[in-house]
Amino acid sequence: MEIRIRRRHRSERLTGSGLLLFLAIVSIGAVAVNSGNNLLYLVFSCLLSFLILSGILSVVNLQHVQVSLDAAGDVVAGQPSVLVLHVRAEGRFPLFFARFQTRLGFTTSVIEAPYVPGGTGQELTGTFTVPRRGRITGATVTLSSVFPFGIVEMRRELAAAGELVVYPAVWPVQVQVQTGHEEQRLEQSRGGGDGDFFSLRRYQPGDGVRSIDWKAWAHSGKPYVVEREASYQRETVVYLETARSAWADDAAFETAVTKVASAITQVFEAGDALALALPGHFVHVQDRWAWQEAMELLADVQPSPGSPSPIPWHSVTVEDIVLLHQGT
Repeated sequence: MEIRIRRRHRSERLTGSGLLLFLAIVSIGAVAVNSGNNLLYLVFSCLLSFLILSGILSVVNLQHVQVSLDAAGDVVAGQPSVLVLHVRAEGRFPLFFARFQTRLGFTTSVIEAPYVPGGTGQELTGTFTVPRRGRITGATVTLSSVFPFGIVEMRRELAAAGELVVYPAVWPVQVQVQTGHEEQRLEQSRGGGDGDFFSLRRYQPGDGVRSIDWKAWAHSGKPYVVEREASYQRETVVYLETARSAWADDAAFETAVTKVASAITQVFEAGDALALALPGHFVHVQDRWAWQEAMELLADVQPSPGSPSPIPWHSVTVEDIVLLHQGT
């Protein structure tokens, strides 16, 4: 038995115990009317009052509740993530035995809260998995509770504040960086480090005494210092073409986005210098904040009209990235 009040997006449903109580009330009421027994009338009135009181308390319990969504860490498509649900009981009446069912796109997460004091808030966590990249706004949370007696289940639909950015799926990849017909070398040598011997140069004011090569000074009569080898990384540019005409269909474009996201994540975690290039966008991925900016850009990217743009020189394209494993 379910009664919906559309104006307040609220519904009430009798539980199994509530249905038995309702049948008992109807039966006792019928017998009391037929027999005229005052004791049965008293029992009927008490049971009916008990049912009404349960409904009123269940309404008050869920009346002033606000929710907002957040995530603890990065949200990557196809991978379990931790959802943070901020719950606040605005009124003086606490929130008892609440159950929050959150719908995020095609997935649902259920979180329970036994007690939230009135006028305060709590952070509840749960695990969820979103199958697709993109932004999730306007998520709907179904709040339900069987407070106080487990007879009536009250439900409310709440619009959750907040926004979740779902990064593209990340899988192991093999990046084949090519320059012409030869493999590109990402690491080169220069002077100014603390590695192996690089070269000798004339002493300059400000050079450390420890770097002076005394043998070369004695041999030439002029002060020389030793330069040690240091390594630096040439930036790897990963390019994604967004023109719709460059892809057979939307599935091919989504696969390309997954490849690019996987490549920049793998290169970034390896500590190499890289950048993400899209038509009209260029992000130097130098730290975690820049990586998040690049992944957020890939989360929002969509096929665009027009012709393909020229490919940046010495860049890594989708054809150079091979997925080693892909989830179903």
